[in-house]
Amino acid sequence: MEIISLLDVKTIQRFRCVRKSWNLFISDQTFIQMHLKKSSRNPHFVLPIPDFPLSSTIFLPVQRLLENHSITVAGDSCLINPILCDVVGSCNGLLCVVCYSATNGVLNLLSTFEFFLWNPATRTMSENLGFFGDYEPVFGPFKFSFGCDCFTGTYKVVLLHTERNEDRKSDDDMWISKVRVFSLGDNCWRFIQGFPLAPLIWSYGVHLSGTVNWLAIRGAFMSMYDGEIFRASVPVKQLEIVSLDLSTETNTQFLLPEGFVELPCVEPYLCVIMDCLCFSHDFNKTEFVIWQMKEFGVQESWTQLFRIEYFNLQMNNPPMEDDFVYLEYMKCDVPLLPLYVSKDGDTLILAHDEIDNAVIYNQRDKRVQRSINSNEICWLSAIDYVESLVSTHWKSGVGVGVGVGVGDGDENEDKGNL
Repeated sequence: MEIISLLDVKTIQRFRCVRKSWNLFISDQTFIQMHLKKSSRNPHFVLPIPDFPLSSTIFLPVQRLLENHSITVAGDSCLINPILCDVVGSCNGLLCVVCYSATNGVLNLLSTFEFFLWNPATRTMSENLGFFGDYEPVFGPFKFSFGCDCFTGTYKVVLLHTERNEDRKSDDDMWISKVRVFSLGDNCWRFIQGFPLAPLIWSYGVHLSGTVNWLAIRGAFMSMYDGEIFRASVPVKQLEIVSLDLSTETNTQFLLPEGFVELPCVEPYLCVIMDCLCFSHDFNKTEFVIWQMKEFGVQESWTQLFRIEYFNLQMNNPPMEDDFVYLEYMKCDVPLLPLYVSKDGDTLILAHDEIDNAVIYNQRDKRVQRSINSNEICWLSAIDYVESLVSTHWKSGVGVGVGVGVGDGDENEDKGNL
């Protein structure tokens, strides 16, 4: 069992045919969690191909990206209606796929969504998990997130929608974000505690250790559809991190690092690096800064990981016109997106917005080792992923272990086979 748990999923699936006893222990929850823990040491990226359906999604091992100078674009398939589907989250080797209805590709007053779990490694997909329909005018996009309750092993889909707060008493409460949760345990949508902040355009919710986290802003500002957020004298302190605990279904707010003292010209970003929540932002249009919250939820644990000059990344500084800055606009662009940091902290993979590629950067030598160019890959939409044997044939109460929600592993699992 120990030896087989070190292998990739495709090989392990073949070993099910060796004998019944092997099939039984490969289906055992203890083995599935053992394999998931070891598989997590070999991270992958889920990479969508622009202008192609979900069936063209790429799964790329980070190690191969670091070692090879070329990428072979070979997609996998999820054999559902590929039009208007998105991967909105990854957890324990399961991808949450949302399919939605629209007119000419644009959400309308009647928007409907369906949800599926997809395990690309085992080539299985769940039946339709749930349905969501909204019959009210849509202000801004719906933001979907996906994660797992660490205590019960229950998977949950989170939907966030920001509206004007009609009951506001001050400009600080101008917006309200309403939150709904779909739990695979009870198969229904429920409203839970919302918050008087609006997530930034690029903030779709970052899953970490049973929480979903958004970078949000409080106060009087107006979201615009032409790519900017207008902010009228909004101080830095009105930017906060909102964290939703998927177990208690309550949220808390965290402050950003004390060293973050000036609102940048382009939108800052939240991500997970080395199993910690990280915050990245432009500084003075000359440097890119990454902070790490070493102890989740503890303000004093913010530590500056990297401070990288754009010159060393062989990229131009973020362009901003003087009158644009004077009017206090913040562009809804992310110049760089941190995707990966090696354990020794020397090697970074950064998605590059300027020319839509990725770079491998050596922090010790302060230089780009190489640039990864591919017009077929949308690097800014990369999602962290690990291969696993976790079942898409999920049942309430089956998930066990902190951070690992697994299926029942029974003989009906192949119902979702592609």
